[in-house]
Amino acid sequence: MSKLVLALASAVLATLPPLSVAATYGSLANFDVVNDTGLTAHGFEIELEGVSRSQIVDVFGLNRNFGTPSPGDVERYGIPVVSDLLGAGAQVIGSKISYLASFNGSAWSAGTPSGTFSTPGESCWTFGNVGYPNVPCDHFGVSTVGTPTRTTYGWLVESGTPGQLVNAATAIPSVSFTPPPAPAAPVVAVIQAQRVDPVVPQNNAFWVKIVQTTLPDNVDLNELMGGHHPFENAGVAALNDKTETEIEWQVLQPGFVDEVSKSIDMKGDPSVAIRFEFFKYKGSFDDEGLVDPKTTETPHGNTLNQFVGDYVGEQIAGYNAMQAVPEPASYAMLVGGLAVLGFWRRRARRSR
Repeated sequence: MSKLVLALASAVLATLPPLSVAATYGSLANFDVVNDTGLTAHGFEIELEGVSRSQIVDVFGLNRNFGTPSPGDVERYGIPVVSDLLGAGAQVIGSKISYLASFNGSAWSAGTPSGTFSTPGESCWTFGNVGYPNVPCDHFGVSTVGTPTRTTYGWLVESGTPGQLVNAATAIPSVSFTPPPAPAAPVVAVIQAQRVDPVVPQNNAFWVKIVQTTLPDNVDLNELMGGHHPFENAGVAALNDKTETEIEWQVLQPGFVDEVSKSIDMKGDPSVAIRFEFFKYKGSFDDEGLVDPKTTETPHGNTLNQFVGDYVGEQIAGYNAMQAVPEPASYAMLVGGLAVLGFWRRRARRSR
């Protein structure tokens, strides 16, 4: 009878689906962005190449519950629209998230004024406590399964024709994570310099303040919101004595420093959170409009305003390491299989 039990065990295990791998969230991000285009914006777009609509699992203002009657109540443009991103020949190359005001023929239902804003920290939304929506900035966020091959952000401003909008580039880049080649290897976070002004190179120069930490548990999109930052939560250190917060400054400008990459030691933790704050660069430039390397002294202390200009936004991103987790269906089949094995084992004992 023991041979029969073993045969049944083998049969049950053979029917179980393989373990599914929890997806890496390559674009788990929340970000504030200041409208410094000089024009009132009437929307914002996020383009995700290489990621289909079915791979978008979370969008700020669409499916996150903050206790309001509708998810879209938390920001001025209401519920965003998720659609296909089309390339040459109308081929679907990814997905697009559009935050968009409506136009009634003479006026827009909402708009983000252009201006300066001096309150970093995921503040530009209904519960940011900074007088929103009467501020020149907004908050957006998206989480995907897998990593987009290219991410583009842009304000939507009037083209000169009433009711028609065009995309205006922003200085806030997306964060791209490179998964570690081995469990103990570092995770690499990369941001690319954005060319917001194709004519004046000096307008493309920014200081980037980088803050990073590892976490003892997987991080989700809501935990990257203001007031819930792992960087602002003193309790995190108590949860994990390996947690450390590291801060540094970098210059980012196309043609001078095209990208900034951070290699982050996970310290055995399952997730990492990293915040990039963007400020306009104050300093001298060479004859080509590129940053003078001799003037990139690291901002510090009371001299911060001598080096750092207006705040233009920030990007907070999280990375969850891949883990093998059985699907719920696998658990159900496993429980059922164990029940069958138990039945045959009890029957075998009675026979003996």
